[in-house]
Amino acid sequence: MKNSEVTSQSLDLFTEITEVVIDSLMEDGLLKDIPFLSLAMKVANIGKTVTDRIFITKIKKFLLYLDKVTPIEKQDFIKSLDDEPEKKSKLGECLVLIIDRIDDFDKIEILAELFLNLIKEKINLETFRRLASAVNIAFVEDLNKLIKNNNNNDYLGNLIGSGLTEVSSTGIIISGYDVVHNSVRISALGKLFVRLMNNKN
Repeated sequence: MKNSEVTSQSLDLFTEITEVVIDSLMEDGLLKDIPFLSLAMKVANIGKTVTDRIFITKIKKFLLYLDKVTPIEKQDFIKSLDDEPEKKSKLGECLVLIIDRIDDFDKIEILAELFLNLIKEKINLETFRRLASAVNIAFVEDLNKLIKNNNNNDYLGNLIGSGLTEVSSTGIIISGYDVVHNSVRISALGKLFVRLMNNKN
């Protein structure tokens, strides 16, 4: 059997398995009520490229992590989305775009944890989007160090672009000259991120 045939059969088998997993999760799952995301999963599910497979895997990992949602929390969340159709659509678009761009599977758990905080109304949609964007931009090892409050703060500079840290300038005037000292500190968004990730649902 040729390698191409093995690859093709493996992909087909993976598709069948993933379809069963996603269907079972979606049947009574939280995200079946978010139209844009549901459609994206169905489209990705019939794809044949490696990129499609990676996207499916990301979705599966994301969905599996949402088992922590209680029936009451799910019901309340869906009701809030039904009451705000525009928010419902925006959330679906947001999730698809962010999950698609995620460059490390370890980030999926972080994203899902943030989504749980949205469901539990600990953060609003705008804050979720800001935090999700920060996670997408950052290097996962730096995120983990931030979460664990690593004593070595060298990594903080790497997170400036994500908005989770910021440059802090302090200075004094000596003989007419300004002496400025720059340092990097965790931003307000970063402190919220650390708090949410260390008080997991």
